[in-house]
Amino acid sequence: MTLLYAEDEEITRINYAKYMARFFDEVYEAKDGKEALEIYKAKKPDILLLDIDMPCIDGLEVAGKIRKEDKKCRIIMLTAIKDVDKLIFATELNLTKYLPKPINRKELKDALFLAKEQMFSEKNHDKRVVINDTMQWDKQNSELYQSHQRVKLTKYETRFFKLLMKKPGHIYTQEEIITSVWGEDALLDYNPTRLKDLVKRVRKKLTQNCIENIYSQGYRIIFC
Repeated sequence: MTLLYAEDEEITRINYAKYMARFFDEVYEAKDGKEALEIYKAKKPDILLLDIDMPCIDGLEVAGKIRKEDKKCRIIMLTAIKDVDKLIFATELNLTKYLPKPINRKELKDALFLAKEQMFSEKNHDKRVVINDTMQWDKQNSELYQSHQRVKLTKYETRFFKLLMKKPGHIYTQEEIITSVWGEDALLDYNPTRLKDLVKRVRKKLTQNCIENIYSQGYRIIFC
């Protein structure tokens, strides 16, 4: 993802741009609101970090102009204590967060990752199924994600998870799972611990245990 950072204090801008570069593919810098709008139109960044008090055009006006044509990008506003009251009138800007200055790096990092997760969900809402607060299943590519990072699954783990996600909540018998994961021939010489080991490995890769074992029936996935 890409970030536009608008801040008129040069030293602050340079230092934080370097810090934030580790989290983004590209960080664009703007020294005032006018330049921020020009960069936005040219680069269309995913996330904007705007100082509320900037020369030429202030951060709120920049955000307002962008929101007229872009409802999806995420905006974080930086504000001095004296400018907090201005944000009362900014609800229509749909800000991800506003942060007080001077900037706290942990709060900044948390806000940036929140914005990234919001953008990620927005871009992929049509092909992704939300399992819990952090886990998502990509139906199109049969891939599991934790936040915006793909979780590595083996071939058999992918087959198992894909089967469960066909009908969330449906109980699949051991026979159904075995044939779907290893093929029909696997039933002829099957070791019951093989499926248990597979379930155990997949559960370890989930932030919450969403795979439920229904006694004497089989397994299902539940959204938690």
